Amino acid sequence: MDAKKLILDALEEIVNADFKRFIWHLWNGVGSDIEPIPQARLENADRQDVVDRMVQKYSTNAGTVAVQVLLNINQNDLAKKLDLKLQEAGSSR
Repeated sequence: MDAKKLILDALEEIVNADFKRFIWHLWNGVGSDIEPIPQARLENADRQDVVDRMVQKYSTNAGTVAVQVLLNINQNDLAKKLDLKLQEAGSSR
């Protein structure tokens, strides 16, 4: 399964309030070494749009960024699950 689908599956497991916080972290900066996505690119974006914008911006690192944002919003179990699935998908290629 590709990273886009795995990230989307993870985002579909969080409630709208957490999804809103996920987006907030993407435009305010996830970490010191991760460039934010401009707010206008994420405004009114649904989950599929957010995943597409993440892949456009972060390319192969989109999964790692998604895991970090999930950790930032205290979705630790989901972050761990996504990280494991991304590792499995990466090693199966």
